Amino acid sequence: MTKGRILLKLVLDKIGLGELPVDTFSKRLKLQKEVYLLQVAGLELGYRYNWYLRGPYCPALTRDAFTLKEELASGEEDYEDYELRQDALLRLRKAEEIWEVPGDVSVEPKIWVELLASLHYLKHVAYWPGSNVTTEAVFAKLVTVHGYFDGTGRRTQHRIPNL
Repeated sequence: MTKGRILLKLVLDKIGLGELPVDTFSKRLKLQKEVYLLQVAGLELGYRYNWYLRGPYCPALTRDAFTLKEELASGEEDYEDYELRQDALLRLRKAEEIWEVPGDVSVEPKIWVELLASLHYLKHVAYWPGSNVTTEAVFAKLVTVHGYFDGTGRRTQHRIPNL
């Protein structure tokens, strides 16, 4: 087990994904978006994302998740000799606050993290013509592509600073 996959396992355990839910698209989508938002919150895991149909996507993360699942199934337990540092735990909590669905928003958690990750990626990572793109403009573009985001935009702005 590489150090990168050990770190991934420790992080996934802390956010409730330690069983490596990779058996369905929906579960992989949630994994992708939560790891993306963990990195936005300052917990660098070394994954680089590009844009895909449902927002930021990292092929290396998918490969690592499947490999890690196989390693665990074969009995590897290298990760048990490690623990996350306090600063990593603080960043984890920050990310969990970001992706917590507000009480006044009726949307599935996997859709909420997809929306947050997509908004951040399009505004801060992807090329966008013009220098002063607003969160509202990015959100409006997302709604034209994915109508299921409609009605959730106003609640996203305070979740990620400078989103």
